[in-house]
Amino acid sequence: MATTAATREPAQDVFHIQSVQKDWGPIVHYRPAVSSSSRLVATASGRSIKIFSTVSGKLLQEHFHHDCKVVGVQRSSAREDEFVSCDEAGTVCFWSMQTKEAKKFNLSPSSNQKSVVVSFNPFDEDRQLLLLVHKKGFKTGHLFSCAAPYSTKLPTLLSKSVELGVNKASVVVSSKGEHVAFIYRRGLIILTKDSKLGKERVRQIHMVGERPLTCLAFHPNQPVIASGDVTGRIVLWYDICNKRPIRKQLHWHEMPVADLAFSALGNELYSGGSENVLVKWQLSSESHYFLPRLGLPIKFITTDSKNNLVITAHLDNALSIISARDFKKQGTIQGLSMNTESKNSFPAGLTYDPCTRSLILNGRTGHVQFYDPHHSRQLYHLDITMSNYYSQERHQRIQNTEVEHVAMSRDGLRLATAEFRQDLETSVEIRLKFWHFKEEDQSWYLNTSVDLPHQKRINNITFQPTPTPGQLAPLCVSCGDDGKFKIWEEEDASDIYGTKSVWRSTGVGFYRHLPATAVRISPDGSLLAAGFDSILTIWIPQSCQLKGTLSQPYLTEPLQQVEFGNSEGCWSVAITRTHRWVCAWDLFTCTLSWRVSVMSSCMAVDPLSSYMAVFSEAGSVYVFEPHSSELVACQQGTSKSRPTSAAFVPRVKASDSCAVWNEKSSLMYITEDQTLQSVEVMADLNSANDKIAGRVRQLVHHSEASVAPTPFAALIAKTRTALTPEEKVGQVGTASHGVQVEKSSALLQQVLSEARVYHLDSFAALATEFCKMVIPEAVTSEEKQTEIEMDSQLKEKVNSEKKKRKRLMKEKKNDLKKVAESDFSDLLKALAL
Repeated sequence: MATTAATREPAQDVFHIQSVQKDWGPIVHYRPAVSSSSRLVATASGRSIKIFSTVSGKLLQEHFHHDCKVVGVQRSSAREDEFVSCDEAGTVCFWSMQTKEAKKFNLSPSSNQKSVVVSFNPFDEDRQLLLLVHKKGFKTGHLFSCAAPYSTKLPTLLSKSVELGVNKASVVVSSKGEHVAFIYRRGLIILTKDSKLGKERVRQIHMVGERPLTCLAFHPNQPVIASGDVTGRIVLWYDICNKRPIRKQLHWHEMPVADLAFSALGNELYSGGSENVLVKWQLSSESHYFLPRLGLPIKFITTDSKNNLVITAHLDNALSIISARDFKKQGTIQGLSMNTESKNSFPAGLTYDPCTRSLILNGRTGHVQFYDPHHSRQLYHLDITMSNYYSQERHQRIQNTEVEHVAMSRDGLRLATAEFRQDLETSVEIRLKFWHFKEEDQSWYLNTSVDLPHQKRINNITFQPTPTPGQLAPLCVSCGDDGKFKIWEEEDASDIYGTKSVWRSTGVGFYRHLPATAVRISPDGSLLAAGFDSILTIWIPQSCQLKGTLSQPYLTEPLQQVEFGNSEGCWSVAITRTHRWVCAWDLFTCTLSWRVSVMSSCMAVDPLSSYMAVFSEAGSVYVFEPHSSELVACQQGTSKSRPTSAAFVPRVKASDSCAVWNEKSSLMYITEDQTLQSVEVMADLNSANDKIAGRVRQLVHHSEASVAPTPFAALIAKTRTALTPEEKVGQVGTASHGVQVEKSSALLQQVLSEARVYHLDSFAALATEFCKMVIPEAVTSEEKQTEIEMDSQLKEKVNSEKKKRKRLMKEKKNDLKKVAESDFSDLLKALAL
């Protein structure tokens, strides 16, 4: 059909995709601050400051006073209800919770964009500030002093040799500001203000032995400093103005001391580290008390001004509220729990729980957490490994058991988990556990635990979506590096003591001794797709009978994911994902329908529609349907961090989404920086319709100007464009009939590059005609070509007949008009005669 893009109207509805954070974010990267009333605690989280209740643990307020990352928040010493916060750019804000007004001061000591503020310390009733700045090219930090009024006086450089570590407690200042102490390599530097000379005097004290310092704390009323080192030793430095101060040692910790904090009166000293134990030292009586099993290792310790609470920040993104008087844990403020021991904090990915409408993902080590993304809160933890957490040792790394895979049945009543532990010293631990949910008490119970279900690591587990008649429960399939997949079925094991069931292996499948990398069962439960290295195999799950194999010689990467479409028209299409390819296989014809080259990291399937989504390594998202390689929606650079897992979550209430694919379910993903994001589609009022129409005309002009024997050759000749290293997207083709089409969606994607997302209803005509004209389908028969030509001729004939009828009607109207305007007086006279 010869239809030019210039005659078409541009798209009326243009939308764009954006990511919305669904969790609180990290709340333990910096030391929390407790209000003067001890009822509130403030934490720095990204660009915002979150206020929690110490009684209920709920998020009460969130303040956005900064334009970049906040590096700390502290309670103001001048006013009771005021806080002070600072960001990386050096902007200091004084703000109140009641009035929500903020006074901002830009204290950036350097115009260099590569310099960032690491920490800050207000003192002398907020009349002075210390800024620790890290400049590019320097291994140590620069310490600056700022005095009020901040906007007129330039910062004063105090030192260029401040040690930069993970703990931001490397710089401390006394309550009145006479002394400033910081860590320098293996020594301690104290800057003491000399009232006679009116300037700073430097005193450097070296430690004895090879024991680098890790943290510091100043006594609230006396010139006493507490320091912790890498060996777990705590040293109290008395009379620090002398050349040889008195030192007192306190030693209990096996691992490095993470943080220290004095009580409000200075009678107690609190310490914590990787042992997950908070230690309280009574300085007067030289006794100490322990509060064990607080969770993961302690990162920060904060005390309040009334000696009521002690708050500890842990590596799993949790705050523990502890009573200072009873020395007992009162509650927990839990964000999205994280596992810091492995490179991938969420190896089990995202799994949707229909009962609680929450996401199941890894929590603290050996646990899974149920997180409600609709209300941004954690519901509860489930202990999977049922073993104590082993804290690390100084000279040896202890390997804890990790939960690597999670699968949930469609009804939400059965859960399967896979555990793995290997320390290369003892035998490998592999367990497959089946859990049942009891609706009476809303709790999970372990039904069956299988040791060594596979001889090697488990790669994937999945449940049968729809049980076949006669089954007690849906089947479960697991696969591993031992080259086998196993069918697990729940069987009745009732006896005289009661009704019960147990899971047993009822079938095993293997293919050419290749590792089984991925498995998935079709929505109707009749077919099992198993990936053995780069080969896709189709089986009957009940009998483990092999029905066919699908492969191509140029597809050699191992399969990482296998998915089926969820709509009726997509059940016969299997989508496979490798590191560089996304392919669609037609199970009826046993052929490769299409393939797309993309450096992907994860893929998700919508349980309520036919849509799927693929995330690239560079953080871009692509939405499509299994029967076609054409993109429904795409967005480049949705996430700055690499997505590791994704899932479609059904919406709780009606959506105001502007896109059809985003109406029923919300696409959520987790990133490497441990944040949970949601992909949302928003309307763009400033649409770029003119740019899109111009781009279409330009592409059509280029395609018509090219001379090639076939449409495929023309497409290949005009779409060989260089892509950026981060986004290797563009190769779409087919091997069904021996023809490969490169970048068959590249032209359409260039059209979509301006506004990124288009509503299918409004853009359907433009996209369809454009694809037919410039991007023909890979598999086209002669009958279809003939049918298209006949339709075109019929439309032209109908149009010509319409034009002819319009012309005749116009001529008749003109004749009648002439008759009505004619003068018949002569004729009447003649008739009268």
